[in-house]
Amino acid sequence: MKRVAFILTPILLLCSTFLGIAFLKLSRSQPAAFGPIDLAELSFRPHPGTRLPLTESLVDEDGRSVSLGTYFTKVPVILVLEYLRCTSLCGVTLRNLIGDTLHGIPLQPGRDYQLVAVSIDPRDRPHDAAAALKTYAALLDRSTDKSGLHFLTGRSASVRSIAEAVGFPYRYDPLLDAYIHPAGFIIAAPDGVISRYLEGFSASPQQIIGAISDAEQDKSQGPLTRLLLLCHIQGAPLGRWTIPIMAAFTIANLAAGFTVMAIFIAIKRRRYG
Repeated sequence: MKRVAFILTPILLLCSTFLGIAFLKLSRSQPAAFGPIDLAELSFRPHPGTRLPLTESLVDEDGRSVSLGTYFTKVPVILVLEYLRCTSLCGVTLRNLIGDTLHGIPLQPGRDYQLVAVSIDPRDRPHDAAAALKTYAALLDRSTDKSGLHFLTGRSASVRSIAEAVGFPYRYDPLLDAYIHPAGFIIAAPDGVISRYLEGFSASPQQIIGAISDAEQDKSQGPLTRLLLLCHIQGAPLGRWTIPIMAAFTIANLAAGFTVMAIFIAIKRRRYG
């Protein structure tokens, strides 16, 4: 028994060493897990008032070469950056937007707005876009009339240019075979100027109607308005604005508290002298 243990011990040690080296090399070859800073860097970086690169070339559902500007004519555009292989954020966002919100409002695609979905995945092809168009048109009860709904693919450089103009960072994670990106979409004016950001998985009918109305009048949401809105979202990544914004709200809350106390004291003195 001792002889067997004596023989097996160095063999086991040798195998453990090889396994350790292999694991170390594998872990170094894989991208690091996303931490809080990385996730913050992959949040929307809003650029309201920025004009989209309308000359960028893309491919439509029929395989035809088109420019982004093809869809910017006389009505606002709802622009969604997504990818058709996505099994999480993109599908949820598009289904909520199209199947729930757009389906329930009196505005008609093509007449009142254009919906343009651009894939960030270069592996997506026109036939994938055509299948997506069919699926989402059915959610609007428009299985035959697909006007106003567009699913586009394109070269990485063109899509990246559009994403950078929007402030939509994204990154491919080979471990997950998926793209990490923010959830939400933008509303742009007919001339291609970004008017409003609607972040998250869904938007209410009132938000959509208001955003389209503002885009028609070419009104963009200012940075201060957006920061104040973000402050009401728990855990929103404000970055370098976190300290001044939280300080401003703390001061406002303290001032409100002192004001209430002063009013209470004044009333008490008036009653009891």
